[in-house]
Amino acid sequence: MAGTVVDGLLASSAGATTGVSTKKPKLGGTLTVGLISDVPDYHVFNGAQGKMDQSGFCVANALYDALFVSAASGKGWLPMLALSATPNSSYTVWTVALRHGVTFTNGDPFNAAIVVANYQAAAADPTVGLAIQPIIKSCVASDTYTVVYTLQIPYSSFPYGALSEQQTSYMSHPSSFSSTFTGNPIGTGPFEIVSWQVGVESKFKKNKKYWRRDAANRRLPYLDAINFKTIPDPTARNQALQTGALDMMLQQDASSIKALSKIKGITYRTDLKDPIDPSVNCLILNTTGTLNQYFCWAGEFASALGIPGGLSYIEKGQAIPTAVQMEDYEGTLGAVDPSTLQWNTKLTPVMNDVSIRKALAMAVNNTTYFKVLDSGVGAVADGVYRHNSPNYKNPHYPAYNPTAAKALVEAYKTANSVSSVGFVLDFVSGDSSAQRAFSYFEQQFGKIGVTVTPRPLVQSLLINNVIYGEYDCATWNQFGGADPALNYVWFNSFPATTLPATGGLGMTALPANTFIAGAVNFAHQADPVVEESMLKAMALKNGSAAQHTAWAQVNTQFAKDIPYLFLDLLVTAWAARSDVQNWAYATAGDGRTRCLNPDGGSTRWDQIWKS
Repeated sequence: MAGTVVDGLLASSAGATTGVSTKKPKLGGTLTVGLISDVPDYHVFNGAQGKMDQSGFCVANALYDALFVSAASGKGWLPMLALSATPNSSYTVWTVALRHGVTFTNGDPFNAAIVVANYQAAAADPTVGLAIQPIIKSCVASDTYTVVYTLQIPYSSFPYGALSEQQTSYMSHPSSFSSTFTGNPIGTGPFEIVSWQVGVESKFKKNKKYWRRDAANRRLPYLDAINFKTIPDPTARNQALQTGALDMMLQQDASSIKALSKIKGITYRTDLKDPIDPSVNCLILNTTGTLNQYFCWAGEFASALGIPGGLSYIEKGQAIPTAVQMEDYEGTLGAVDPSTLQWNTKLTPVMNDVSIRKALAMAVNNTTYFKVLDSGVGAVADGVYRHNSPNYKNPHYPAYNPTAAKALVEAYKTANSVSSVGFVLDFVSGDSSAQRAFSYFEQQFGKIGVTVTPRPLVQSLLINNVIYGEYDCATWNQFGGADPALNYVWFNSFPATTLPATGGLGMTALPANTFIAGAVNFAHQADPVVEESMLKAMALKNGSAAQHTAWAQVNTQFAKDIPYLFLDLLVTAWAARSDVQNWAYATAGDGRTRCLNPDGGSTRWDQIWKS
């Protein structure tokens, strides 16, 4: 879910570009980098099975190469392990030519069979597969160095949106694809693993046989080694950089980013002026007030809830019984019980009422949130695009108006014969900034007559609850990126009543024009206008005016459906000590053509050096 934002690098007062050096590099040395998080299991850390956040992408760039990388302009793709990608006339089939002569660090060759194996492992993974199945139908080798991707839908920017530094574009040696693998994963990248203590530190050494060279024909990487230290606390990361315990670090906490200007002997940059959209801070809302209906239909809740799911009938060529259809659609209706903090199907949800969602949107002054809680770092958000995006058109997101919000809540109470309205809000435990944010939301929602119960959770449990739909509302950040189509799987939905052969779910007993959110559409927003606008945009010429209009329609519809309470942009910063050179520069496979780097929380390591 990472790989967002980058290139428009900030200029220093001297006029040079921050983090870029044209001097002759000094070879050797070890770089120590502070990251926010670590992987759950490094043995299966790869594009097919890994759970990559911003920190994970950083480590992936040391171990692996992607098929393509993003152009510095943020408007296209450049060759890396792949040389070219050619579509058919409808953008549903893409033929990808691969680079010859690349080997893994164990000496095995990189070729089409490797790409197919990576795709198959990703498609079979219970979580990664959910994000690629709505897009990719198959990947096959047509010869030793050519693969053909057949897509589920037309996708005019497929290499950019799916094969350029996205998780599944990183090519791993297939030896690590077993869930029981206990060795070190192997890549073709600039470094290879020395040791890895999860949650503490991972150490990498130079791949002396790395296939890439720079413009002066020097073999990459310049460094001898790179160490990644996991430091979850943002203040502690700043301090470690200041004392010299770190050479570089990633930072996303607004107050800590603001404090970087007071640390002597460092340079830093943010993604605010980069050519692609940053992620967005928001509250994600369970708009159906149900568990994940797609999971239910697919039988994921069969053992836990006794709901067999409609898919099992379809796979047998049978019609789905009406009772099963209704269980899939309404049987998971409920809410988080404020007394037990567990999902309760006997409770009546409030988040499935758009008037309540609108009231919550009008109760939050996102300008105040931005200035007070995020220290004025970034910009206020009213949708998934920032205001200078070519896809942005004023969506008319509900304006701050607590008086009107309170009236909506009172009208809801009257219409539903209830005396109170409330819900449970999830946020990350042990995070002081998250607790402050909760207190702000509790206060604002209380002013309009809505009671909020806190549910602090470790991050992994918060995410799992959102995935399965066992939540009312949660703090969240996502979206952004170089290509809006990256968000397709997070927003897509299926027509419930049409047959599977036509892209539906076969739930013919439901009301006409009912849509059900896709497996990873975590807000459960299922609006046919959103789905049709996305499909239209993805089938149009990339970068065309018509495509921008179609993407803008998605944002406009969100302002009506309100699946998210938009707050502000999630700013990402990289900072480095003064002896770290060229840390904001990277090239494509030819070693000459500049690519997008750093890419939000992700950066490349092969052309960094220490003076």
